[in-house]
Amino acid sequence: MKKTISIIAAAAMMCAAVSPAFAANRENANPDVFVNGTKIFFEDQGAVIVDGRTLVPARGVFEAMGAKVSWNEDLRQVQIESADDNTWVRLIIDDANMKVYDMSGLFASLFAGQDFEAPETVVELDVAPQIIGDRTMIPLRAISEAINAEANWDEEAYAVQITSEDAPVNEAAESKPTLTLSAASDTVAEGDTVDLYVNVSNLPANTFVSGVTAAVEYNTENFEYVSSAPVNGDTEITNALKDDNANMGENLMKAVYVTVDEDAAAKTDGKVMKLTFKSLNGKEGVFALSDSYHGGIGYNTTLMAQELNSDTSATTYSGDTLYIDTASVTVNAGK
Repeated sequence: MKKTISIIAAAAMMCAAVSPAFAANRENANPDVFVNGTKIFFEDQGAVIVDGRTLVPARGVFEAMGAKVSWNEDLRQVQIESADDNTWVRLIIDDANMKVYDMSGLFASLFAGQDFEAPETVVELDVAPQIIGDRTMIPLRAISEAINAEANWDEEAYAVQITSEDAPVNEAAESKPTLTLSAASDTVAEGDTVDLYVNVSNLPANTFVSGVTAAVEYNTENFEYVSSAPVNGDTEITNALKDDNANMGENLMKAVYVTVDEDAAAKTDGKVMKLTFKSLNGKEGVFALSDSYHGGIGYNTTLMAQELNSDTSATTYSGDTLYIDTASVTVNAGK
């Protein structure tokens, strides 16, 4: 039996499953936001359009671009530091003047033993940062462009598409842990259930799977989420902590499990989670793992691995340290 686990990481994974659902819709004026094609989910307050400008919660979108975000309560100030640390952006609530600092010369000055004063540019915003729904909301396009990203409005999709060279890249790599989705059957009758499996490959050597968070996008009009269970191959792990949220978002469910039982846990590549869905009408269902980033919580799908026979804490793989195969799995095709 494993004695230790990263409690903070485990708690974060459990919270990810029970967080409030968010579904953008035009009636509520909540446009979708994508970074390099990955949809950003917001914990509660979504993006809004104010006087023709899109405002987003301070955290989430910019962290998905690799930037760091901090809040100064006394100054009511948000600071965004670009992924390469060359640009800092500062905004104050209800102040339409955004200050952009060029930090590229900082380390050279420090190395030379010289004082450094960052060049400052003041950008006048069309809409000032403000508090909406108890969240600090800041202008998306202006900040994105300041940290070398491009923001474009897609009217048909009612979404903002961000292109950022600094965002973590979900590229396949032989040494990178990988999660895929598979189905036990490609057909199921109306009213019957079908099991889908989350599979791991490239599991780091000398480790066991101590936790998995899996979010799955699917057709809720044709299928209903029933339950989840951690597994080691074809064997269910019965003494693990687990939770789920059938309504994580629009057409999105999420399940999580954490275990300290090294003996029962998966130690090699294979099935690590079973997700059961019920066919509502016998029609086609398309399922896919989500690689989206959820503001305030982190990535929708993650993996935890812990070293065998050791008291070291678990390592959480997500973002650019985990490859998520988002290829879809289809059940009842052509029915």
